[in-house]
Amino acid sequence: MPLYHYRASDLKGNIIQGTLEAREEGLVVLHLQHGGLIPLRISLDPAPSAWQGKLSFRRGRRVSSREVVLFTEELADLLKAGLPLDRSLQALKEVTSRSGMKEVINQILRDLQGGKTLSDSLSRHKAFSPLYVSLIQAGETGGFLDESLSRLSDYLQTVSEFRSYLFTALIYPMILAGMGSLSLVLMLLYVVPRFESFFQEMGQELFWSTRMLLWISQMFRSYWWVLALFLAILIWSISRLLRSSKGQLWLDRFRIQAPLLGTLTRNVAAAFFAKTLGTLLNNGVPLVASLQVVITSVNNRYLASAIKSVLDSVEKGKQLSVMLKKVGMFPELFLQMVAIGEETGHLAEMLLSAADSLEKEARKAIRRLLALLEPILILVTAMAVAFIIVSLLLPILNLYEIQI
Repeated sequence: MPLYHYRASDLKGNIIQGTLEAREEGLVVLHLQHGGLIPLRISLDPAPSAWQGKLSFRRGRRVSSREVVLFTEELADLLKAGLPLDRSLQALKEVTSRSGMKEVINQILRDLQGGKTLSDSLSRHKAFSPLYVSLIQAGETGGFLDESLSRLSDYLQTVSEFRSYLFTALIYPMILAGMGSLSLVLMLLYVVPRFESFFQEMGQELFWSTRMLLWISQMFRSYWWVLALFLAILIWSISRLLRSSKGQLWLDRFRIQAPLLGTLTRNVAAAFFAKTLGTLLNNGVPLVASLQVVITSVNNRYLASAIKSVLDSVEKGKQLSVMLKKVGMFPELFLQMVAIGEETGHLAEMLLSAADSLEKEARKAIRRLLALLEPILILVTAMAVAFIIVSLLLPILNLYEIQI
């Protein structure tokens, strides 16, 4: 829709400037007149060319999840303080330094001036998920927008903190694995070749482990490009497969059903499901609509298809707890809490309570998994280094025994 810049005057003679989206200039005039303004000048904002659009994209107007959390928290605080929505957004625009978020707020303000609701405007931006938009829409309908924003802020903060915890917890094992792999590569490239000429001068038959080590080193040095090409093709093939619908479904099913990782994945998925559904229900969104939003919010296709079957049954009048149990992906304690919530009429509260419990269990499971993973990585690296050292020392020790 075209964007128009206008300059108008109110009845007191004050000059007002702004922008407005409309299909034609006449609609802008009517909108200003209905608002008690006298149009002075209206000009069409030229549409950006494809090159300009690409340039603005390259400059990075992407809105991060952290910015969305701050925006939600600050907007909730301003609305609770009694400021109108438009003034609150204007204040946020002035204090926002990132161009991406500032442009989003600008667009929201233009939409509000054009008669759109906040939820309608937010739905146009990829930074705001269907869950976000649904909660805002429920708050607008029920007249408790500030409360919806506060609950949404708490929800986003919890999810963000858990993801940060998971990322931080994985940093050390990743560094450990990387350093171990680098050490092995350096030994194969620089340490082993120095012994190779020495072993040739010895002229004696080498142990099988030494011969294997020398062969691996020679292959690594002579055909490294073949290995690099093979790894590149393998990574490309796997990434292409996982980008397909069948590949993503297979990977998501593996995450859920894997022997050790599956339990952790199911607990994390159940915590996310409970937190999301509980937050939606707590904001007055009906159960069926809440489940529809949860399906679009879950990042596991296998779990999303299972929730879709639950949704179909709930629409036919079946109990949520019964259908969740049939799925077979959720912990028993969680299912019991859902059943109690349905019986007592406090489903939202029980879901949020279950989400907190599941999140704590997930954190404990992550700590246990890392406590097991770190010594395994150290042991594997140590065994590989020990194999190299022993394989290099055995011929030397054997030569020493022969000379004695």
